[in-house]
Amino acid sequence: MVNKSIGSTQTPASRIQFWSTPHRLILTIMWLITTVAMVTMLLLDVRDTNRYSEARYVLQAGYVAALLLYLSRSGPSISQLPQLRPFIPGWRYSAWIPVLVIALLLALTAVSDDEGNILMLLMIVATVWILIAWRRQIRFRSVVQSLALALIAYIAGLSMRNNGFISETVLYLLVILVPPMYIAGGLLVDRTHLGGVQLLANRYIEALLSFLWGCLMFIPLGLFNAAGGSPGANITWVSEWWMPISLPWFSAITEETWFRLLLVGLCYFLLRPAFTRRPAVPIIIAVLFSAITFGLGHDGTFLDRFLVTGLLYGLPMAVVFARRDWEHAVGAHYMINMIPWMMVYFETL
Repeated sequence: MVNKSIGSTQTPASRIQFWSTPHRLILTIMWLITTVAMVTMLLLDVRDTNRYSEARYVLQAGYVAALLLYLSRSGPSISQLPQLRPFIPGWRYSAWIPVLVIALLLALTAVSDDEGNILMLLMIVATVWILIAWRRQIRFRSVVQSLALALIAYIAGLSMRNNGFISETVLYLLVILVPPMYIAGGLLVDRTHLGGVQLLANRYIEALLSFLWGCLMFIPLGLFNAAGGSPGANITWVSEWWMPISLPWFSAITEETWFRLLLVGLCYFLLRPAFTRRPAVPIIIAVLFSAITFGLGHDGTFLDRFLVTGLLYGLPMAVVFARRDWEHAVGAHYMINMIPWMMVYFETL
């Protein structure tokens, strides 16, 4: 299975020229400012309080804007992405049917209390369709990797299940669906060349580096998440040093397989034929759809789920997948959750 990653590796020359472009300099400056500011606020015990909330949101929005600018301006041109045939060939307007379906699904997601169940069902159907239609392209490597990732996610989620943080149904459902969705997502990457999966390309060192770069870029967002009170109040069972390191793997693997590898890739695959001359449009729609549905699938008020969880967390994770690779997105999600879990551990000492 061949996978191409957009901008996931850097040559020595590109590293030397890192400071020569404004978007890289802006990202570095904003990373330093937000990291120092949030560490200071956490030391002042602002966690899960309303103190400096306006300043925190302004800083977070500023860093996300700098990160999105950097990701959009770096990497090869999106014009290199291949053309795709309409999902329903042979009809003049067939390419626009998926556009209408995705718009309708987004509207249902916004107004329905069962938006998560609707999206989950459609993603399962799409996964089954992909695995059947492209079954000849499935490789043994992807099957083995998918099972290994599901096992890691399961082990990471056991402590949360045992302490009532998540239900047994959630644990088994998310873990069981990782293998088919990982395989289907890899097949979508092969067809679209959007993003990439270093593991499927047998580039394990590059996969590790991508993961670490994702962690590094998203340290500020992990600090913001900790300051906002994540993962919740009155958690006293995180008492072992290895727990903050282990626990984030559950959501990092399961949710990035669902919402980034599969959902972003699927949306782009369905939308691309309608925008043959403007490949940026289906990318923008795909990452926004992933971000919004990701946000609305969490707890909280509608505005908080849409603006904060969706646009300030879900959107940069979707973009880092589309412009880099899946391992970058996993690292990003891991760091966003690891720092809050580390804060919980320190609070139990």
